[in-house]
Amino acid sequence: MNANLRLIVVVAIGAVIGSVLNELMFHAGAPLWMTRVLPMGLEPPLSLNLVVTRLTLGFTLNISFATVIGMLLAVVGFQKLK
Repeated sequence: MNANLRLIVVVAIGAVIGSVLNELMFHAGAPLWMTRVLPMGLEPPLSLNLVVTRLTLGFTLNISFATVIGMLLAVVGFQKLK
C-alpha cells in the first residue's frame, strides 16, 4: 500500500474516532460549540431517472470539532510513525 493511500486510511480512521468522541461528549453535556455538527454535501441527493431504473447519488460529511481534532491527531501520528 503506498503512502498516500495509507494517509487517507489513517485520516478516515481519525475522523471516525473523532465522531465517536463527539457523541460521547454530547451525552456527557459538553458545551454546544464542541458538539455542534456541520453537515456538508449534496442536499438533496442527485437523482437520475432512466425510466427503467432510478439512480440516486448522495454524499454527506458531518464535521465537528472532535472530528477535526481526530483527523489532525491522525496526521501527526502518521508523520511520527513514518
